[in-house]
Amino acid sequence: MAGAGGQRLRFAAGIVCGVLGTLVVSAALVLLWPWQVAATAPPSALEVSLLHGLLNRAVAREAPHLSNPLPPSHENLRAGLKIFRDTCAGCHGDGAHPSPWGTSSFSPRVPQFGREPPSRPDWEVHWIVTHGIRNTAMGGFAQLLSEQQAWQVASFVSRIRSLPPGIAAEWSHAERAP
Repeated sequence: MAGAGGQRLRFAAGIVCGVLGTLVVSAALVLLWPWQVAATAPPSALEVSLLHGLLNRAVAREAPHLSNPLPPSHENLRAGLKIFRDTCAGCHGDGAHPSPWGTSSFSPRVPQFGREPPSRPDWEVHWIVTHGIRNTAMGGFAQLLSEQQAWQVASFVSRIRSLPPGIAAEWSHAERAP
């Protein structure tokens, strides 16, 4: 019986050492890692990968799977393009030009939808537009856009990769949509 008690004691000591060792290593990484805090400093590939993974999981968890009440008609997509150009392109760029500000003055960098269109469903885009994303420059637009406008911009953004030809041509040119 003393052997079994000794094994349990060694096992418990191993668990405690493992937990304490993990805490010490984690604390050392946080305290000694050369973190860049300037928003203009380029983020590391590890930081970008980690943050994108966390963001994608959080949005998928929090965004309710709502049905878009607006059909993806030319009228709604064109309205979404106009709203995007008026309120979003300053940071996210447009189909013709990236945003100099969004590509250099934020950390994490602002996605440039002209060269890296999002692949999110419209309900996730709607949730992001409405609520924003904490600890980034993406603010919530619930007080600035009506519910219809939020769905129109969500419809446009979620379909940038598959816009009808006329709207795709407007998106890829720097001129403002009518």
